[in-house]
Amino acid sequence: MISRPRPFLAAMLTGLVPLTVLVAACGDGATTRKAAADTAALAAGPQCVSPDTTPVGLAVRAFITTATPTPQRYLSAAGTDSAVPDDGFKVLQDKGPTYFYSSDPKAQAQIKAKLASVGPYASLLVVYRGKTETDNGNTVTVSLGGHYVGGEHDGKDAPTRQFTVRCDTTGWRLADTASTRSP
Repeated sequence: MISRPRPFLAAMLTGLVPLTVLVAACGDGATTRKAAADTAALAAGPQCVSPDTTPVGLAVRAFITTATPTPQRYLSAAGTDSAVPDDGFKVLQDKGPTYFYSSDPKAQAQIKAKLASVGPYASLLVVYRGKTETDNGNTVTVSLGGHYVGGEHDGKDAPTRQFTVRCDTTGWRLADTASTRSP
């Protein structure tokens, strides 16, 4: 057994104790920074960043599920600012057969013929009329409208409605709906 002199042990403890305190102090700073970041995030409000649930997606779902007559097929204006954004279009696809609708009268006649050949189902053209954000982006109002295409309801208006969607501690939630006169 090797015996070390006591001064060696004292020197080791003398160097080790300040090093331990220094490491603990650095760790405490990280904890303090994390606590400050958590406080700042809480003050900023909830963060709703899930791509599966978006304000537009929730508004589109509410619009099509409350439309009368109940649509069984969906259309979206292709290549225009009235086209339903991708997150809303995904909702349309999840609910039923979805088609692109053109502003060209010849293409419109073709899509009406295609819809008629598949069956006499109510087909709703969903028109995106924009969105506004308030409350640091935690409240979004989405405007949607449209009309029925083909079949017995051809040309029937689906009045423009505004859907208010809010971000809370559990995610995006539909808060309010208002009907407006369709332009």
